[in-house]
Amino acid sequence: VALWSPSGSGKSLLLAQIAGLLPVQQGRIELDGEVLDEGSAARLRCRMGWMGQQTHVFSGSVPRNIGLGRDKVSAAQIAAATQQAHLDEALVSRAGMSLGEGGAGLSGGEVVRLALARLAVREEAGLLLVDEPTAHLDPVTAAQIAQALRRMAKGRTLLVATHDAQLAAAMDRVIELPVLPLRPLQAEEPSA
Repeated sequence: VALWSPSGSGKSLLLAQIAGLLPVQQGRIELDGEVLDEGSAARLRCRMGWMGQQTHVFSGSVPRNIGLGRDKVSAAQIAAATQQAHLDEALVSRAGMSLGEGGAGLSGGEVVRLALARLAVREEAGLLLVDEPTAHLDPVTAAQIAQALRRMAKGRTLLVATHDAQLAAAMDRVIELPVLPLRPLQAEEPSA
């Protein structure tokens, strides 16, 4: 499912609320009939995969960056995730390289593929939340990312926030979010 609307319309905020990362001001979020609140958030997040707009890359190897130190992630799972995200093709000439803190040594598209591999290795995640994965990418890389996301979504629920019309069209369903007008800030009354 694509949440589609222009930049600044609240897509990222909604995804963060669904992930339990930000509080909901009104209403509630339910996942599989269970209300997402302080008591259930950590447990429900274990069943989610998150790919935000700002991927942090740690100093170290590509496999270590994909597995994020999780003991239960095997080398075979990392290899499969790397292939699924098309990261293996991008790094074939730089096998065994060490990444610099913040992604030194990777292009923007490679950082997105690294984030996709992190998502792919989360095999237990039934809900994938992805925020603007094709922003700032060339059309060829954006199409590869959309294709990889659809493959990863097999048997799972994928919710992708985007303002990219081509990515939205690649999803099974598009929910167009309304653009709400900004309310002007009210000046505070001076205190006496």
